[in-house]
Amino acid sequence: MLNKFGTTYNRLRVITFVIPIVFFVLICRLFYWQIIRGPELQTKSEKQHQTVTVLTAKRGDILDSEGGVLAGTKNLYHLYVYKPQMKISNNDLVELLMTSLTPDQEASTAADLRKYLQDRLALSSNWISLKHYLSSDEKEKVEKQKIVGLGFEDEYVRYYPEASMGAHILGFVGQDAAGQEQGYFGLEGYFDRMLKGREGKVRTEKDGQGNPILIGNYQFLHAIEGKAIQTTIDKKIQFVAESYLKEGIQKYQALAGNVIIMESKTGKIKAMASYPNYDPGKFSEFDKSSYKSPLMADLFEPGSIFKPLVMAAALNEKLVTPETKCDICSGPINIGKYTIKTWNEEYHSQTTMTDVIVNSDNTGMVFAARKLGPDKFSDYLSKYGLGKKTKIEIQEEVSGTLREGKKYGEIDLATNSFGQGIAVTPIQIITAINTIANGGKYISPSLIEGTTPIQRSVLNPEAASDMTQIMVEAVDRGEAKHAKPAGLSVAGKTGTAQIPIDGRYDPKKTIASFIGFFPSQNPKYTMLVTFREPQTSIWGSETAAPLWFAIAKQLLL
Repeated sequence: MLNKFGTTYNRLRVITFVIPIVFFVLICRLFYWQIIRGPELQTKSEKQHQTVTVLTAKRGDILDSEGGVLAGTKNLYHLYVYKPQMKISNNDLVELLMTSLTPDQEASTAADLRKYLQDRLALSSNWISLKHYLSSDEKEKVEKQKIVGLGFEDEYVRYYPEASMGAHILGFVGQDAAGQEQGYFGLEGYFDRMLKGREGKVRTEKDGQGNPILIGNYQFLHAIEGKAIQTTIDKKIQFVAESYLKEGIQKYQALAGNVIIMESKTGKIKAMASYPNYDPGKFSEFDKSSYKSPLMADLFEPGSIFKPLVMAAALNEKLVTPETKCDICSGPINIGKYTIKTWNEEYHSQTTMTDVIVNSDNTGMVFAARKLGPDKFSDYLSKYGLGKKTKIEIQEEVSGTLREGKKYGEIDLATNSFGQGIAVTPIQIITAINTIANGGKYISPSLIEGTTPIQRSVLNPEAASDMTQIMVEAVDRGEAKHAKPAGLSVAGKTGTAQIPIDGRYDPKKTIASFIGFFPSQNPKYTMLVTFREPQTSIWGSETAAPLWFAIAKQLLL
């Protein structure tokens, strides 16, 4: 009796011990499947009995200043078939479609297209995509055949009606890592979220065979079109700039070239041309190095076109006047182991500040920079917007760097005064020079109509007026005087900057440039022209200046 009781007692003890353990294990498994793995399993379940169709949103257009299309979106069509509704055989459907469809990239010949359609129809799915990017004509031909089971969805393709014109302004539309439409570079990259809009979705339930459940869950989210943006670009001026730039590159045998034309009073960019360029509609056929805009993304040593900025600062501080004479300009200037010379090794004792700019005298610029001192020198460069982004609406803009006053050595101040040893972007230098054109007021550049520019006072009107007159003298009496059209009043400056290679300057490789504004009083346009490594002449006065004046003449017409 005791043994039987003892055995029963032991069994009850085991059961009492085991049941909580089993219950605990069950609770843990339920927690694992419902809480930890729950979201994942729910997602898998939804994929098995739900189908989602993405409705592409139409991308917003990019327009010129007059509303013309620079980048637009074509409405094309996606052809599909729902096989349960078909009343003809696969072969008959293919033959009917062959009379309406044309070969394309997916199938380049009629034979390829026939095989492609046959392979698609052989798939086991009920809903089959047959062909993407049908034109309106193709869609109309298919619809006229009234084939039961066929349907269409809207599709959109980016196109650029002017081909490569303005490529570095626009950028292009490609695909991201997930295969989704994505804008890259230029305005397409900068305004991608605004332009792309929001895609729509159609979510429906389906049964085990993939057929839609008519009374099942159905959700429809409309696609929202992207917003159009209107640029400040004048298509006629852009065409002139690009045409003349290409001719100039060929004429002067340069590796590359740039033109920026800015509306002086507003900072609006009317044209930006760079060559070599690419076709945004066929971007994959071009080297990736051509995608970035060199006007925003490339730093260069500006050389003598930088000199008016330094001289204007010295005038503004009343440290010099246009008639102030240089007392260190009778010969080369020695600073430690370095020697500062003029570009032609000609020296003018007691030269005035006006003639320093007219003759592009490096020693005279050292004189002006020393008057300013490192702190004021650095402060003015910052006010001009150097060392920081201009905030122009281009994705790939860079800022460069600006040395603080306390970090300037004597040789740094000297070489920077004539645009050597300092790096800027073309958009930075033209915006800075435009400060002089605007009576001393800095105005940030913009590519978008309706943008409120950043404005700040940098120079007093008297200093800006004096600097303008000095730049007029530089054009009328300087190296580029032979290129100026008669009757045109221009304030400008040539530049010839040697290119640093492996820590030294190559005397035969230069960036030739000309910058200025016209008319000199109450200017309408500020313009920069640069050539990289021109072969016919290394000098800006013999390459960039003639092209600058040729474009200016066209703008006046």
